[in-house]
Amino acid sequence: MKKVCVFMLFAVLLGLPLFAGGNSESGSGQGPITMTYGSSQPPTGGYMGETSFKFAQFVNEETQGAIKVNVHHSGALSNNERELLEMAQAGTADFAMGATTYILGWSPSMKVFDLPFLFESVEHFRDVTRGPVGKIMEDECAQHGVILLGHVLPGFRSVFTAKKAIATIDDLKGLKIRTMESPVYIELFKSLGMLPTPMPSSELFTALQTGVVDAGENDPASVVSWGWIDIVKYYMLDQHTISSNILVMNKAKFDKLPPEQQQGIRKAGVRAIDYQLDYVQGAWGDCLKQIKDKGIVVVELRSLAPFQERVQHLADQYDKEIGRNIVQMVRDAAKK
Repeated sequence: MKKVCVFMLFAVLLGLPLFAGGNSESGSGQGPITMTYGSSQPPTGGYMGETSFKFAQFVNEETQGAIKVNVHHSGALSNNERELLEMAQAGTADFAMGATTYILGWSPSMKVFDLPFLFESVEHFRDVTRGPVGKIMEDECAQHGVILLGHVLPGFRSVFTAKKAIATIDDLKGLKIRTMESPVYIELFKSLGMLPTPMPSSELFTALQTGVVDAGENDPASVVSWGWIDIVKYYMLDQHTISSNILVMNKAKFDKLPPEQQQGIRKAGVRAIDYQLDYVQGAWGDCLKQIKDKGIVVVELRSLAPFQERVQHLADQYDKEIGRNIVQMVRDAAKK
């Protein structure tokens, strides 16, 4: 009995539903179903803006009040995005947002987002994720227990350092850089002469502070939202890859909902992603200004050719592994 009481107290403090499926079964007429949403990002600003709360609002609207989403932001459920996505897969959270790099085991085709210099613009990203490539990814996720509701675009990733000045590709040689746990990223930075060190984003600030790593890499909005702006000294805009995050829902819970609520959740996902893709384009400029105002030296390169030449082999190397002609499909989407 004591254990049950402790569990219930813990659940209440977290704002979690005490029973699977929320505080009301679908169609019971006892009020809205309450669902949980987990994100490592702050409630506003960064590359997300108010996307998380917009999604909660849109779900409520599209399901005519049948579903209420409780947003747990700023790592309230976990700062580790791999854990958040696995919570959605396991059903301990209903919705989660996290980087695609952490679910390559579920969706191998998402390795295409890690390939350098492949995506050209927001519209290119939108066309790919809402076209045939996006459908392949959706099917892969469904096989691993999650419904893929949409792709968030944080931005174009570039290298930054806490101490050493960087202005050319040669300045990167021998630097220890924090990287995501992606074989593509690890090979990418090795190709640039760097020493990749995989670790979660949540550990990067301390790693830079203590010298465990010399460098990190990410988009301008993430540099601000993660607080790295307080420790970074140099930011070189090589724009080697894009960031891609996904919004997912536990499939078992989705499947239990009536069709009109399933459709409402999907519509809410599209609306939330449209909001984010529109928002982030303004956020890039705003965040880059904040970075410059902080006194960080921002290096805008005249040519990306030296970087592109070093890593151009990766697309060919991973093309066969990713398969399904996905790399070429992404390239073709840029020509539309």
